[in-house]
Amino acid sequence: MKLFFSFALMSCVVFSNYAQKTFNYPETPKDTFVDVYFNDNVEDPYQWMENSNDPRLAEWLASQKKLTNKQHKKYVSMWTLRSQLSTMYNKTKAKNKKTYQKKADSLKSKYQFKYVRTSSKRASDLMFRRRGDKNYKKLVNLKDFRLDKDDNVSITNRYINEEYNLVGIEFSHNGSDWREVYFFDLLTGERLSDKLENLRGYGLIWDKRDVIYNTFERPEKGRELLDKPKGQKLFYHILGNKQSEDTMLYQNPDVTGTNSFHYFKLGDKVFFKHYYTVRGQTVKALSVAFIKPNSFYLSNFLLYPNADNIYVEIEELQEDTVYLKTNWQAENGRVLKADITQLNKVSEFIPEYDSRLIEVNKLGKGKMACMYANEGKNLAMIFDLEGQLLRTIDFPEGKKIHGLYEKEDNATHTNFSVSSFFHPELWYQLSLSDLTFKPAQVLTVPYDAESLETRYVKYTSKDGTEVPMYITCAKDTKLDGNNPTLIYGYGGYGTTVRPFFDESSTLWLLHGGILAVPNVRGGGANGTDWSLDGRRLKKQNTIDDFIGAAEFLISENYTSSEKLAINGTSHGGLVVGAALTQRPELFKAAIAESGPYDMLRFEQFTVGSANTNVNEFGTVTDTLDYVNLKSYSPLHNIKKGVKYPNVLLIVGENDDRVPPFHSYKFLANLQEKGSEESLYEIYVVEGTGHGGALNDHDFTQKITHKYAFLFSQLGLKIE
Repeated sequence: MKLFFSFALMSCVVFSNYAQKTFNYPETPKDTFVDVYFNDNVEDPYQWMENSNDPRLAEWLASQKKLTNKQHKKYVSMWTLRSQLSTMYNKTKAKNKKTYQKKADSLKSKYQFKYVRTSSKRASDLMFRRRGDKNYKKLVNLKDFRLDKDDNVSITNRYINEEYNLVGIEFSHNGSDWREVYFFDLLTGERLSDKLENLRGYGLIWDKRDVIYNTFERPEKGRELLDKPKGQKLFYHILGNKQSEDTMLYQNPDVTGTNSFHYFKLGDKVFFKHYYTVRGQTVKALSVAFIKPNSFYLSNFLLYPNADNIYVEIEELQEDTVYLKTNWQAENGRVLKADITQLNKVSEFIPEYDSRLIEVNKLGKGKMACMYANEGKNLAMIFDLEGQLLRTIDFPEGKKIHGLYEKEDNATHTNFSVSSFFHPELWYQLSLSDLTFKPAQVLTVPYDAESLETRYVKYTSKDGTEVPMYITCAKDTKLDGNNPTLIYGYGGYGTTVRPFFDESSTLWLLHGGILAVPNVRGGGANGTDWSLDGRRLKKQNTIDDFIGAAEFLISENYTSSEKLAINGTSHGGLVVGAALTQRPELFKAAIAESGPYDMLRFEQFTVGSANTNVNEFGTVTDTLDYVNLKSYSPLHNIKKGVKYPNVLLIVGENDDRVPPFHSYKFLANLQEKGSEESLYEIYVVEGTGHGGALNDHDFTQKITHKYAFLFSQLGLKIE
């Protein structure tokens, strides 16, 4: 790995802290909304913001934009920061693209695809070529799919049918979770007349020249950011027909939109994951789907408890045997084998170990690779199909393994990569005969990665629970309590934040910042029970663990409250909002992105009342859940006159997963009640949804503002 530092730097500049002053915030209209929960009256004066068509909202957002832009102009070193961010993103990505062909574009694929940017204000167009051809041809020109001049359209997926030289291209408009699909002939590059609308997740499956897909009922106009998707249906589409002529194969019996069915193709078979009623009791089912244009039949092969703490995932298929990753009666996870021709004929393939199972992958002919997480390390265990261990590969602390799989039976080698919090993927080639591996590339990045390291530590949370955390910093960092430090967290849905590379946070590290990532309860770092201990009535544990990370970093002299910032997105945004309202004195600054902050009204909109979210947070229709939700809901815990950290909220204006009014209402309450000595501002990314910026221009603007805010708040030097 060749590593060096090559920034063309200006003279040393310091982003100075804000001098303490009073901020004059825009006037925000208030109405007299009151919600009643179990005889508890809850005033909600900014509930009018939930109506995106209210003319007062556009005026309010315009005034907030002026405030944000005014602060933005105070960052005197903005261009220096932007230049260095550009160097990080452009040079690192360019080198990666040149040095290695990623596995997604298999060497056996008939067609190759690549994305090409033609405008910084649009997402990339799609090019293609037949393998062996010299030149790429344009397949998708995004401007041809814009609904209007302001439409931020992007490609979200592609479904290739090499046998019939076809591809379905999936599009999203303005970052919405709603999708549409167009079809293209790869022999000619021409677009076909077919168009499928109202898709929302799960994609489509090819059946020769035809496709299987699902739809939901579209919300009424003006309620796109409010209504929950309902009416899930499975359709069969014959290429050349209109969508209105498609045959409905299956309709979700749950008409409320709370529970969804899932489907996917593995090998030559289509599998279903759905709910099934037996003698009046609802269980979960795994099934093989028999699909013809005019018929549909599910053959169940596994029924298991309908419990939110149990998962069963189909990982691989060998003839009539599927390999299942599950925590059913095994908190750390194990691998089962199931016969898909018989109901509940299941046996154990790989038992539970004391490390947490995170992946199960086919590894060429007759082998299976299982990835485990243990004390901040990744461990790969390779088995034959008799369950015998062939090799163990132990990877260093703070590294993440990608792509340790091989779908082709006749492959002699495969490639996998290793990344960390401070370097991108390093690729290796693995021999499938003797399971030895060697470097497959030389990676060049514009900095000295050897000067950085990741430490894996544990600290004690409020109730005495030991919580693991990654701390990434320069090797020579002095523990003098004066290091600018950013804590990043998520903490929900059993999701574990594993080491990930991000160019902007690496720049933060290179300028002396520290990045801390605690794996708090609610995530999946220590298994199923760890996840459950941060769910629903125990959500406060997640927040306490996150706060505990800050207390540890201060007590161990990594940093101080004046040098400490927190950041989180989506569920992580909720955690940041709760932490800053519960312990405002602990942090200098907070950046919360696309988070739900009004937990009493969260379930009323879009996917808030879906089964996944009710399991995670509860429901205000239950007394205990209501009291718990109100106890940590960021919006409802803002107190008059309190000096909160300086807050930057970032949100996509078209977020139809966590509607942006959560951010608007939270900001309005902070500006009304919080001490005016603190800065509370919002950065609205126009034309985007829950995933953030969709084109290079918007992304550059957003990331520059985010890190200028962060550098400024913590007084970090640019040098």
